[in-house]
Amino acid sequence: MSNWNKRIRAAREAQKMTREMVVQKMQQYLPESEKAVTTRSLMSWEAGEREPRVTVGVALAKALGFEDITVLYLDSEPKLNQAGQQRLGEYRSMLLHTAEFTEKPEPTLRLLPVYLQPASAGAGQWLDDDAQEMTEVDESVPGKAEFGVRIAGDSMEPRFVNGQTVWVKAAQDANNGDIVLCTLNDQGYCKKLRKDENGIALISLNKKYAPIPVREEDEFRIAGIVVG
Repeated sequence: MSNWNKRIRAAREAQKMTREMVVQKMQQYLPESEKAVTTRSLMSWEAGEREPRVTVGVALAKALGFEDITVLYLDSEPKLNQAGQQRLGEYRSMLLHTAEFTEKPEPTLRLLPVYLQPASAGAGQWLDDDAQEMTEVDESVPGKAEFGVRIAGDSMEPRFVNGQTVWVKAAQDANNGDIVLCTLNDQGYCKKLRKDENGIALISLNKKYAPIPVREEDEFRIAGIVVG
């Protein structure tokens, strides 16, 4: 006969924890649907009258300081029949499919330069500036991004807002409809590129701003395509 209930009480008493203390500590490990555990529940487990559900049993083991729950619940040489082995497999499968009890991979981080001088999403600001800071980014930043630039102004709202960092892939050319980072007569812009039979224009997403035409005599250069 298993002695798991005696081990629960022995572990609690060894740590000089009251039942109230154990139940309170369990709350940080319990899913919302299982928060109703009480000291009466713990008393019934210690007496061997009832068994905790899997998620509750895991929370109890953690509250008592057991990282390996098998130490608390399984005898030194457990002998499970076929039904018990099947149930153990079901519990394992359920735990592996519950985010709370599975290991999460460490996020992949990388360093990207972010230029300190903002690009305009408005009237135009100087872009060709070497001042930059290396910023650690995670997987939410597209892998093809090569650098970042902060946006100044509201002309690219609602997609891009004032102060937001946009992530850019370096490029010297772009297609019609691409969001580009560019310079026009030494002013830096973040705009939607329009190429048609009328020539090139820089388009704001905010309709209150008029298109900026690129004339033949203008100095125009694309620095990159916004990818995120």
